[in-house]
Amino acid sequence: MSQTDLFVAKLDEALLAKAAVLTKEEIPKLKEQCRTFQAAFSGLYKVFLEKGLIQEDQYDYEQKVSDLKAPPSDPFSESDLQNQMNIRLQTYTTQLDFMNNFFFMSVESLNLKGIKNMLSIIDYFHWSELSPNAAHMMTRSLTIYVEKIKQTGDGMAINILSNSIKVLKDLQKTIKVILKKITLFARQNYKLQCRMNVISQMTLDPNRINNDLSGTLQAIKFEFPVKWEDNPFFRELVEEILNEDYSPQAESIQEKILTSLAVKEKIVQKKKIDKSAELKKELLVLVGELAKIYIPMETIIIRLDDNSHILDDNMKTFAQKFSLWINRVMRHKNEIFYELEMSSSSNRKSREKINFTSYLNWIRMKANFYKNLNNPQSTSYLRAAESDLPQLEEFLEKNQLELKKIINRLAALERFFKDDADPELKNKVKGFKAELQQMKMVVGKIVSGLKEYQVQLEEIEQLKALGIDPES
Repeated sequence: MSQTDLFVAKLDEALLAKAAVLTKEEIPKLKEQCRTFQAAFSGLYKVFLEKGLIQEDQYDYEQKVSDLKAPPSDPFSESDLQNQMNIRLQTYTTQLDFMNNFFFMSVESLNLKGIKNMLSIIDYFHWSELSPNAAHMMTRSLTIYVEKIKQTGDGMAINILSNSIKVLKDLQKTIKVILKKITLFARQNYKLQCRMNVISQMTLDPNRINNDLSGTLQAIKFEFPVKWEDNPFFRELVEEILNEDYSPQAESIQEKILTSLAVKEKIVQKKKIDKSAELKKELLVLVGELAKIYIPMETIIIRLDDNSHILDDNMKTFAQKFSLWINRVMRHKNEIFYELEMSSSSNRKSREKINFTSYLNWIRMKANFYKNLNNPQSTSYLRAAESDLPQLEEFLEKNQLELKKIINRLAALERFFKDDADPELKNKVKGFKAELQQMKMVVGKIVSGLKEYQVQLEEIEQLKALGIDPES
């Protein structure tokens, strides 16, 4: 096997490996950046539409797009500015849509022609050079529209415009960096295919190449339509092939090319999994969910207090008022008692007399505890974070059981105020069923999370019983 044949085989292998890396790492980045680029331009385009600088479909400019191609960029007269910008901006949005939703981005489609076409779209406006005096004609024309928006004094429109331009400016640079990486691959891939399809089927004399490079290039170009149909002849790249394969420095040049394409293997060290730390993290997430229950509780407390005052202030009969006065005098406290109808999980009904004043104060205390727990810097949360797994599990279990009882009693109070109020007061009395449902959802998350935690604990114990390290 000749030195050139050996190089071609190694080059083919290197390009396959490089293509895999580009497909996995760079192409997804490119797709994401291009989608964001389109979204940013869409924001700017909509501002132009809303301000009447352009008219959508005014000229019924329907286009059948089958390939990436930038809109025209040839000069036009100042009097034709609105007409040309209307057409070109619409064409540009159509091309961005085609690029992101119909053009399949891959190392195959992004050959040298595909890259050139994509660059022509990305570089259609020079976002870092927006100025009325910009040398680039389309950039200068777009600046006129941008300045018109600024002159309107519309703060929101100006803000959208500024943000869009900033994003487009940054993305233009990022996309070009990615395309540069793909271009390096595409150039070498073109040269490999040219070697395999054209040059390998020709008999080239090294002496003639050195003495008549132009004639040799012309001879190779002549073979393209026959041996590599529908592929462009890039004189610069074909000349590079001749230099890489036939010059006195061929071997060192080939080595540099292979080195430039080499894929660096990422050494991923397998980390030992700390299952206890993972489980604790999951339980602390549940603590965070538990703490959020203070939000519906605070609303319920306000409504309980308001509803109690409404009933107290609207007692009509002398007997009702006298009974309330006797009750408070005898107890030497300004306390309120209500008799509630309680429902158990088995739907059994029972009556329970509660000290509403005392209970409301206790509920306030619980709500304040959960509100404090919601702050990661609070003593309550830090104490939970320092607890071990059994303590955290016990804390969550205790609170979910207590909250179920609280929800049951609050539901009884909600029914009591609605049922006990006179018809004319019912509109004043405020219910809190939605807040009770929110509390139930929080408790449901805690119960579900604890069950999942217990399943994981059982799995760990089973692995240990089998002699398997669960943290490996």
